Amino acid sequence: MPALRARYLGYVREMAEKWLDWSRLGPVAQAYRSLVAEDVKADTRKLDSTEAFMKSLDGGADEAASREKISLKRFAEQRRAFLLSHPEIKDASLPRRPPGW
Repeated sequence: MPALRARYLGYVREMAEKWLDWSRLGPVAQAYRSLVAEDVKADTRKLDSTEAFMKSLDGGADEAASREKISLKRFAEQRRAFLLSHPEIKDASLPRRPPGW
């Protein structure tokens, strides 16, 4: 259905523009990392090191060498760039929101 597709693409564009923007997503992710960091450090059964957990948010110098794991920041930036360059998403109308939303 064309109307539902257009609405969906508008929501995808809104998410890419607003929520995949690292200046908005980064502080939220940082707050959650700070919230659980001590529990991750204390975990004796974790699959990765505490250092890997700490680097997973915004990477480090060795991120470029690793093709398996990328930071959340790099993922968000790449996904945002892809979505915003997609012709159907780029041309989509943003959804209308009620005042104060």
